[in-house]
Amino acid sequence: MAFTNTGSTAILNGLIGKSSSGPLSNCYLALSSTTPNQDGTNFTEPSSTAGYARAVVGLSSQSATQVMNPPVNGTTQNKEIIFFPEASASWGTLTHFGLYSAANGGNLILYGALSSPITVAANYVPLFRAGNFSLTLT
Repeated sequence: MAFTNTGSTAILNGLIGKSSSGPLSNCYLALSSTTPNQDGTNFTEPSSTAGYARAVVGLSSQSATQVMNPPVNGTTQNKEIIFFPEASASWGTLTHFGLYSAANGGNLILYGALSSPITVAANYVPLFRAGNFSLTLT
């Protein structure tokens, strides 16, 4: 099975909070130190007591929160810097990302491996520079 360009674009719009009709009308990027399971378990985020919080990627009701480019041919990438809060303690080595439906709790909708692990020490601000975080559906 393969998605058409139209289909993958529509799905990506719904995954990055650009559409209120998709699975993620509110979209938050999370980081994990473990490899997630297909059922959404084993996603291990750093502790909020170390300053960690998910980064907003897009709220469909607030255009100012939209940090991803409109999808084209099944691919989108961030048009603005996506940054996380400054770590107040070590977050360890993070190897995976996920898109969640809420800032806390919520459902893990998709996940993937980071192209390079990120080791976050105290006083470090993890970020993805514009164009460095992308999602592709084929």
